[in-house]
Amino acid sequence: MRRNAPAAACAAAALALVGTAVLAGCAQPAAPVAPPRAQAPDAARPAGSAALPPAGGANPVGEGELDDDAARLTQEEIARVLARLAKARGLPVLREVRSRVLTRGEILARVRAHVEREIPEGVLDHQREVLAALELIPADYDFTAGMYRLLEGRIAGFYEPDDATMYLVDDLSETEAEETLAHELVHALQDQSFSLGKLLRFRPGDSDRLAATHALVEGEAMSAMFDVLVGSAFQMDESTLRKLVAMSTALSSVGDTPLVLQESLGAPYTDGFAFVQALRRDGGWPSVDAVWRALPETTEQLLHPEKLAAREPAVEVAVPTAAALGPGYRVVFDDVMGEQALRIAFAAYAHREAAIGAAAGWGGDRVAVVQRDDPQDPTRRAFALAWRLRFDSAGDAAEAGKVLERRFGKTCQQRASLGPLAWTARGGDVAVVAGPYERRGGGEASAVGTCAGAKTWLAEVMKGGVGGKATGGAAAESRGRK
Repeated sequence: MRRNAPAAACAAAALALVGTAVLAGCAQPAAPVAPPRAQAPDAARPAGSAALPPAGGANPVGEGELDDDAARLTQEEIARVLARLAKARGLPVLREVRSRVLTRGEILARVRAHVEREIPEGVLDHQREVLAALELIPADYDFTAGMYRLLEGRIAGFYEPDDATMYLVDDLSETEAEETLAHELVHALQDQSFSLGKLLRFRPGDSDRLAATHALVEGEAMSAMFDVLVGSAFQMDESTLRKLVAMSTALSSVGDTPLVLQESLGAPYTDGFAFVQALRRDGGWPSVDAVWRALPETTEQLLHPEKLAAREPAVEVAVPTAAALGPGYRVVFDDVMGEQALRIAFAAYAHREAAIGAAAGWGGDRVAVVQRDDPQDPTRRAFALAWRLRFDSAGDAAEAGKVLERRFGKTCQQRASLGPLAWTARGGDVAVVAGPYERRGGGEASAVGTCAGAKTWLAEVMKGGVGGKATGGAAAESRGRK
């Protein structure tokens, strides 16, 4: 396994990421990216599934020309593979799919341009503060640069809904090109039937819903790809795929890549594949089609298909306030993290199985980044974080509390660079506050808060509003708006 494990520009959380809510499973994909390699033995391949020629295609003006014309796929070859995928998946081919082959640097430049165009200024910086405050990345880690480095080494291609074009990297092996072509052409079919660009568009505060959609998009592409390449996606065990993705991503990651970023990168593919396979076992591709007509509203519904069937909505949680921190502090970013993101965060604090169990009782949440600007020094800013969660029961909240206690202890922890971190659980509610801490020029952090202040703020956050279960689409829609 070399380059083509899932890569997000976690827009894509999730760049199709840098994803903009990385915790949301790389939830705002600019465009879905290439699948992980999970190659079945030749004997398992169905007749007529011989390897495709190396990927290629017409290059846009100003981008690298390839000398070997024989390495390029013709439009006829693309149409042939597209027809096979359409038959396997049961979606119509409504138009031909354009393709372009680019260098790795050119691919990354296109992802950067998409993120800059689609993600509002400051969002990635605020997401960095969420991860840093919760000790999911080092306090001084350059989150955006780190995601791009990870992406550059992993991406094999992507489909861009904005121009309905499939982009492939020019250094793929024959097997990698075969897998990438099939995966990206499934995205093209999805776009033609379901308008991916609209479904994956970034909306403030909507990362959990977007992460669920992103996982459906990637999981379906994995499932249909395996149908064509190995005869049936049911020949691919879901736990084996998860291990392959984790191993492939870890082996190719930059040495300082935090685990949470690696996990966020693979989650849309592995969780999405498990979700789609469950639907197919229940009712074949028509069951998947039904989900496209009524998309999951939370990653809880994605991770628990029975909750999707019941349309169990999330609990509405108010945006945490920061009056206790004093004048000048204001909420600059808030979002719903969701069960998938909670599981990924908890996996950095505890064993994976414990993290899954502790996150499974998620009912709703809201995280907020608070900022204070220094009027005398525009390069100096103070940040803090508040996270309010509602679980399905007091027992579920206590289980989550055990994970937090394992990492942060029972009482407030005073940290040298990131300031205090305090948490509490009461009934079905859990709250976490972290900071304040200061940064100069966006660089190193230094603590400015105290545990006494954190405990006062924590009490304020716990008093914040938590509603009942929402009643469906209108409530879910409201969660994505300010």
